[in-house]
Amino acid sequence: MGEEGPGNLLASYATGEKGARAAAREGAAVVVVDAYRASTTIAVLVSKGARVVPVASIEEAAAYPGADYRIGERGSAKVKGFDFGNSPTEVGEARIKPGTTVVLSSTNGTRIVEAARGAPAILAGAFVNARAVAEDLAAGEPGSRVAVVGCGWQGSRSSEDESAAGAILYRLRELGASLDERAERIVGGYLGRPEKALRDNTAARRLKRLGYERDLGFCLAPNTVPVVPRLVDGAFVGDRAT
Repeated sequence: MGEEGPGNLLASYATGEKGARAAAREGAAVVVVDAYRASTTIAVLVSKGARVVPVASIEEAAAYPGADYRIGERGSAKVKGFDFGNSPTEVGEARIKPGTTVVLSSTNGTRIVEAARGAPAILAGAFVNARAVAEDLAAGEPGSRVAVVGCGWQGSRSSEDESAAGAILYRLRELGASLDERAERIVGGYLGRPEKALRDNTAARRLKRLGYERDLGFCLAPNTVPVVPRLVDGAFVGDRAT
């Protein structure tokens, strides 16, 4: 893809359900960023050709008809009786065939997807696909708007989501997009925050306690899963970026 500017694309940063709802009302495309781990898990599943249906509640996931697999996590721990926890390394190693339907419910990410309903586009973004997502957005309609939404943790900010959002926004800026003041601050935080800090933040320590330390390295690796998960008819699907 070329380096031409994306025609006055305006990119902003928002947080949580409130930010996602506001972005959708304003007609912005929404990138849902839950780096630890829903957005990363979705990217891995989409790279395998799966359809990923995000649902807000465990009950919805358990009752969803036609699911081949169910992925559930609350408080970062796997939901009892589900096929997988919200672990990108687990699903990456699993033999999940193209066309498989996977239902996913997580503590934060899937709630933000629900809040963004009505937006002209809903994408899942993380470190692993930051470049692919940014370049897909940059190739869109001139004059369009995008809100990169950090999910956070139960209403609080999370440094890993802010940094992953910063990676996406940084690439958008490189491609000629205009960033608002808050988005510029997020980019500055991304550029100034060392990976070591992300490997030892509150979310990382919680994952380590639960035995998911392998997920940290996977989630923090930039541009290793070059897909653009897009919500279509209630499921994330996508094509591998070129």
